[in-house]
Amino acid sequence: MKKFFIKFKDKIFDALKSMGIGVAILIPGVSAGTIALITKIYDKMTEAIANIFKDFKRSIITLIPIAIGVAIAMVAAWVPLHLASEHILFAMVSLFAGCVIGSIPDVVDNIKGDKIKKRYWIYLILAIGCGALFGILSYHCGLDVSHLFSPSIDKKLYLIIIPVGFVAAAGIVVPGISGSMMLLVLGFYTQILGIFKGGQNLGPAIGVLACMAVGVLLGMLAFSKIMRVLLAKFRTATFIWIIGLVIGGIFSLYYNHDIIAYYQKGIKWWEYMLAAFLLVGGFIGSYALTLYNRKHKELSEENKKIDTKKNARRQVSK
Repeated sequence: MKKFFIKFKDKIFDALKSMGIGVAILIPGVSAGTIALITKIYDKMTEAIANIFKDFKRSIITLIPIAIGVAIAMVAAWVPLHLASEHILFAMVSLFAGCVIGSIPDVVDNIKGDKIKKRYWIYLILAIGCGALFGILSYHCGLDVSHLFSPSIDKKLYLIIIPVGFVAAAGIVVPGISGSMMLLVLGFYTQILGIFKGGQNLGPAIGVLACMAVGVLLGMLAFSKIMRVLLAKFRTATFIWIIGLVIGGIFSLYYNHDIIAYYQKGIKWWEYMLAAFLLVGGFIGSYALTLYNRKHKELSEENKKIDTKKNARRQVSK
């Protein structure tokens, strides 16, 4: 019975942690993969996805609470984020920029003690450039697909949206890449976020989202396998790229198609003050989580050492 409650508690915590992933999925520039990494759910999630055909039952048991947490967060945050993107987008972006900045030390901790080769600095610069490039592409090369959504949803969209979902899945599995930013580049982000606006085309809208979900699931399966190989064979280099993408992503938060359109409308003085407050608040909250993770890791290592010493004494006494 005790084991059952411990496992149940772990599943509840997984669901709560994954709610951060659900919110991150909806924010351009914020990587859901990075949030999964920070909340220490990343390895569990990617391993379950990669092994879903090999060990279906175990993978599903692992993924169900994560999926529930993501779904609850996305449903709860969908309308507020849509409203915030219309009225206080700069302030909202600043909150998530603070969260991202505060999370960088936690990502860096993954390579603490590793030997940093000279070429890794080149990787870091290239990754920062790639992270910034997503925002630049969304503004200068973003596609206009609004004709597929209005006045009624075009049937072609059902086929197009599957590969779009596949590409967006990279943002869920690959830390440092934002799936929403990928959607911005492809021209689908604003259209998807407002797909239920006005309550029209409810059936077709659900069909489009279902097709997108298929693409996302296929993409998660593919990218999780790729990331497992990269982390197993090129761990330090992969984390260097992740750190660079996260840093470059901060630029993309403030320079992308949607935020530039918002700048052009004009930002009121009180929103600058709110943005500064949220930036600092986001940083403090995120960095506090980093410090908690460090302390938890130190305690785990100390407990392992104590257990090792106890086992050694038992062996000697025998």
